[in-house]
Amino acid sequence: MSISLNARTLRTGRLLLRAMRLEDAADFHAIYSDPETMKYWSDKPALDIEESEKRVREDVEAMAKGKMLFWSVCFGEEVIGKCVLFQFSLRNKRAELGYVLRRSFWGQGLMSEALAEVIRHAFEDLELHRLEADTDPKNLASLRLLGKLGFEKEGLFRDRWFVYDQWQDSVMLGLIKPCWERGRQD
Repeated sequence: MSISLNARTLRTGRLLLRAMRLEDAADFHAIYSDPETMKYWSDKPALDIEESEKRVREDVEAMAKGKMLFWSVCFGEEVIGKCVLFQFSLRNKRAELGYVLRRSFWGQGLMSEALAEVIRHAFEDLELHRLEADTDPKNLASLRLLGKLGFEKEGLFRDRWFVYDQWQDSVMLGLIKPCWERGRQD
């Protein structure tokens, strides 16, 4: 399904989220080449800058085709991560949420801040009704983050992904707009 959406620039107290660009590849290489950061991503670490450039190019092309929305998460002038909305179902007003953050920025609340703004944008500006997130059940930090943002566990998919030459389970979490709105009022 193709959508006619643009990755509009979003701002938070500390971050700028802007459309991903090809020039971001060097910053993304610091993320994509780190085995610890990529451990729960469904792709192996990039072996060289060319592989990171290819991944960024594929993301930018998917965005140009209206299939996904990718934001580069910027802290000052530095790209430190990305947020993505993908698997759009416009008929059902639903999308999936993904994210990754450079390891040197973990534990500072930055991805929580970025995702809160992407979620607000999804529900208020894009008028979605539901967001989904799929994460490895061993990724406890991601599960805590999603829970803090209001996502609820909805199911376990056994042997869903074949990564690093082994099958991995997946936890599906969901957040619907009425629950998000109630959470904002509290």
